[in-house]
Amino acid sequence: MKKLLCLILLLASIACNDKTNNHNLEVETTPTTSKIAVNTTIVTPQIFNAQVVANGIVEATHRSELRFKTGEQLANIYVSNGKRVIQGVLLANLDNQLLKNAVDQAQINLNNANQKLLEEKINFGYGSKATMDSIPEHVQKTLYQLSGYKEAKNRLENATILYEQTLLKAPFAGTVANLVAKEGNFITSAEVFCTLLSHDKLDVVFQIMENELAFVEIGQNVQLSPFAIADKNYIGIITEVNPLVSKEGLVRIKAKINNPDTAIFDGMNVRIFINKPIQNLTVIPKEAVVLRSNREVVFTVQNGLSKWNYVKIAQENHSQYALSEGIKPGDTIIISNNMNLAHDADVTPTFIEPIPIKN
Repeated sequence: MKKLLCLILLLASIACNDKTNNHNLEVETTPTTSKIAVNTTIVTPQIFNAQVVANGIVEATHRSELRFKTGEQLANIYVSNGKRVIQGVLLANLDNQLLKNAVDQAQINLNNANQKLLEEKINFGYGSKATMDSIPEHVQKTLYQLSGYKEAKNRLENATILYEQTLLKAPFAGTVANLVAKEGNFITSAEVFCTLLSHDKLDVVFQIMENELAFVEIGQNVQLSPFAIADKNYIGIITEVNPLVSKEGLVRIKAKINNPDTAIFDGMNVRIFINKPIQNLTVIPKEAVVLRSNREVVFTVQNGLSKWNYVKIAQENHSQYALSEGIKPGDTIIISNNMNLAHDADVTPTFIEPIPIKN
């Protein structure tokens, strides 16, 4: 019995010691509250770029579907898709040997008629060096009729026109596109041989909402970025505002792209940014705003503590908010580690200089 009693007392003593050790362990591992490191900046009145974003399509300023003026077999093609050509260069020609011979024969006939004209001038008492302008008009008519000069000249002009209809030349400097014809195939005057696009003159066409027209004016700069080339940006100048609102409430705008390079071309989809500078607004970076109970909140720093401030957003662009109330110039706002921040939390601020806003 005594042994049993001693055993019970021993077990009770061990249990008490375990509870004491566990209690001490809990106290030691209880975490202490530490300050939260945040980045801050000072709110200053500045220019806010109110922004309209739209999608558009690049168009060549000059675009032409080229056709032959007559139908015949394609003899030679001198270009290919993507080839850049200068104005007046020969792109292709039809089978034209008979027409070339006709031009040569007409030139021979004109030379003979010209020689006959000189002989008739001498027969009429005028020297071979006498100009036709110095000869009376009624005598000129007689000389032309006897020599057949005008008829020969007219035939040469007609033969030349027919011959040149077999030659297809570039009406302006540009890039060849949509060329599918092949040498030896027959082509008619109704078929498009190729499309010629101006490569150094490009426009962008886009649409904006009717209520966004206040942001747009002729001569205003726009920024555009191709979807296919994320790191490329171009500047354009608005050249047209179509004075008509569609049934969908959209207005068509055209802008000329400044200094386009080979990376951008006709038909590309681009995103357009239209900025309208507004002076002296309370502007903050988007990183400063968080949502609390579906309301926008900005945290400020006062005496090392975070302070909760409800704000109202007047306008926004891709990186900033313009506020109508809640924050004033001179306030120090938190711009990092604010997603789970609470009111009156201890913070360790690191000041970040505000980025100047370009007009």
